Amino acid sequence: MKRAAALCLVLATLPLCGGVYPQFGVEAFIGGAYDLFSLAPWGGVRLPLDGQSSLILKFRGQTVAFDVEDEEGGRRRSESKIGMITGLYYLQKGKVDAYGALFQMFGSGGYNASGGDVGLEYEVIRGIAAETGLYFLTERSNLWYPDEELRRIATTIWHIGAKVKVLRRLEIHPQLHLGGNSDGISVSSWVAGLNYARGPMYITLTYTRYGESGEYRFRGDYFSGGVSFYY
Repeated sequence: MKRAAALCLVLATLPLCGGVYPQFGVEAFIGGAYDLFSLAPWGGVRLPLDGQSSLILKFRGQTVAFDVEDEEGGRRRSESKIGMITGLYYLQKGKVDAYGALFQMFGSGGYNASGGDVGLEYEVIRGIAAETGLYFLTERSNLWYPDEELRRIATTIWHIGAKVKVLRRLEIHPQLHLGGNSDGISVSSWVAGLNYARGPMYITLTYTRYGESGEYRFRGDYFSGGVSFYY
């Protein structure tokens, strides 16, 4: 994790020269019956390809902690470290914003994962945009059940949402997420977000109501926030 933090610092302080622009930020996530907590600083660079598109490379270091029940009904704290390398293509043309990303993850206890994320946003009228996207992940993991053996799990999540500008720099951001995994578990979440932008700074605050069809440990209410800088 020290190497991850050092890499984030290097990327964030990369000088604005030669058409290379830094991006960096931090995100936090908390909630649920098992007191899930996540903290994730990240840093990257944006390389413009032309006036409408860019290639973005970034590294994200994440700490994940939550309570685990033992056989006697007591609790202990589980903590894991995860690194994530992402390559993303971003296009902004007229009323359309689109992106496609591939990523590789690695972490504590032999955790390994790869996946992708694609999305599309369209400005319906001035100040109102509709969005949709698809996220897919294949992982070799016992992250959420640390007492079990490592195993392969595939997850796919689809989302739809909207961005509605209520002030010049402030917008509300509702979303619906639906999906499932290779264990036969269906998941859904309702998300209410608030976004604030000023210059290169972008601040997000989000409430999520998360549900699962199986007896997994993480259904419940979550709050998250982040501050990022995009140049």
